[in-house]
Amino acid sequence: MIATVKHLLSLAPFEHYKRFAVTIFILSFFCAHIVPSILLMLLLLTPLAPVVVLYMAWLLVFDWKSSYAQWFWPSARRSQYCRNARLWNYFRDFFPVRLIKTVDLDPAGNYIFCYHPHGVFAVGVFANFATEATGFSELFPGLTIWCMTMPLVFAAPLMREWLMLLGARSVTTAGCRTMLNRGAGHSIALVPGGTRDMLFAGPGEAKTAIRERKGFVRVALETGSSIIPVYGFGENELYDQPKSSFLRRFQTYCTHKFGFSYPFFQGDELARMLPRRQALHTVGEFWTWLLSVHFRGKRPLLLQPLTCMS
Repeated sequence: MIATVKHLLSLAPFEHYKRFAVTIFILSFFCAHIVPSILLMLLLLTPLAPVVVLYMAWLLVFDWKSSYAQWFWPSARRSQYCRNARLWNYFRDFFPVRLIKTVDLDPAGNYIFCYHPHGVFAVGVFANFATEATGFSELFPGLTIWCMTMPLVFAAPLMREWLMLLGARSVTTAGCRTMLNRGAGHSIALVPGGTRDMLFAGPGEAKTAIRERKGFVRVALETGSSIIPVYGFGENELYDQPKSSFLRRFQTYCTHKFGFSYPFFQGDELARMLPRRQALHTVGEFWTWLLSVHFRGKRPLLLQPLTCMS
């Protein structure tokens, strides 16, 4: 512990900013529900109690669906100021993260950016699509990107407001359709394997649990959107995960039961919480696929590419 403190004190000022940005990101993952709830309960004991009551009433009655539907807020509360905050530049430079453009995209189209791998915290998805740290809007002018994430985080008061300002939305079928149907150029970024891919994260791994998660294909067909595969080189190298069979069974149980499991991971710095300083290169390739898809109920049974135009 003493050695860690000495090391931190010896760092240049900007290095502290970079570590602070990454620490905020990681803590927000674990404290998304606990800290805002405690804060609101404490505010109930102050003169601000009426404000808290009004906020919760507004949230539950009027704003609950805004994470996946147009509802009362068609502007969707997206803030370019929050997406361009300097904090995210420090976050980007910690690794660093780089978004590599391979082709121009027509701003009149709609696109589904399918990112792989998820990793432990989906760092590449956040840096590239939930912020402007890597210059998404400059690389792809005319496109408005929405970062789709698990619905659970939008049940957290205050935390949901911060995420929605960054352009994050619920990765439900309704949420994906709503964002893609907002008009020309509106696109979404998601991880097809979802939080289940978190269990596969680790150096040298590239597995995905996509077999039962083809709903994004249906959404693409219904909205006329193009699917863009995106790979984050270095994402799985940021953390190690224990290979304990007991922990893995516990994580698998939580994932199947609740749709989510907290990861058990080991990084390099600050009590092993900070990730390795591994460069992340995010690369995508634009393909226009003509698909033959057969459905039974809600699930596609056959996904067969007929032609591919790169």
